[in-house]
Amino acid sequence: MSAGRALALFVREDVRDTVRERQLQLLVAIFALLGLLVTYAADQSASALSGSRPELIPAVLPLFAMLVPLLVLGFFASALVERRTAGSLKILLGLPFSRRTVVVGTFLGRSVVACTAVFSSLLVTATLALLLDVTVDPGRLVTVSLVLALLGVTFTAIAVGISAVVRTTTRATVAAFGVFVLFFFGLWSSLPQAVLYVRHGFSLPDATPEWVDVVAAVNPVAAYTNLLAGPYPDLNSGAFIQPPSEPAVYERPSVALAVLVGWIVVTIGVGYWRFQATDL
Repeated sequence: MSAGRALALFVREDVRDTVRERQLQLLVAIFALLGLLVTYAADQSASALSGSRPELIPAVLPLFAMLVPLLVLGFFASALVERRTAGSLKILLGLPFSRRTVVVGTFLGRSVVACTAVFSSLLVTATLALLLDVTVDPGRLVTVSLVLALLGVTFTAIAVGISAVVRTTTRATVAAFGVFVLFFFGLWSSLPQAVLYVRHGFSLPDATPEWVDVVAAVNPVAAYTNLLAGPYPDLNSGAFIQPPSEPAVYERPSVALAVLVGWIVVTIGVGYWRFQATDL
């Protein structure tokens, strides 16, 4: 069997596994249910306060921006390590599947699941919004759906990378939660500040070096915020990171897109490298 056929077969079976285990259905249900609740609440609130029609995307975007990385990490961080502890990974590797196929195939399969959950739940939410007479901007809906899907794929890569490195589901869960807190709540940007503080003799210099802002912009959540701020600077990205009013070169949408792709490539590459050397 060729490597391409083996990868396609593995991806198909991985997606089927998530369906059999009800992970896809649960993801869609959580996204859709919370999106429907937020849309209904926004409609009722706008009607009671001003009688105007609210817009869908500003209402649901902050919720989806937090849920996508949180749920993706929570659902997928144990994707490989569960197979390792259950012994099914040895069976898979006894079939015509290489370790690279297992890592890349798991990432691709879970990415399909994450994107399906994002797109289908936003479609359901938009349908309800139209029934409630909530304004739905098709351009914003499509663009935001694509950006959220890319955010989901990025954190899927991080989750699979974690799962390829750790040895227990407990460690995978702890690592996933730590990654979410590190990136989403802005702790990532505090790390270069701490390094600068120590290097400067436990005091902050008068001027902050540019490399501090560059490191902060490498945060995948900051990159998502900068990417979304390109077409829609008026939208609240839903992250606790605000886009700059005058973005530097490394904060522009094109660079932010490259940063997200870089996280996908690097985390899967490091995960495969460690997984290749691991004694199962």
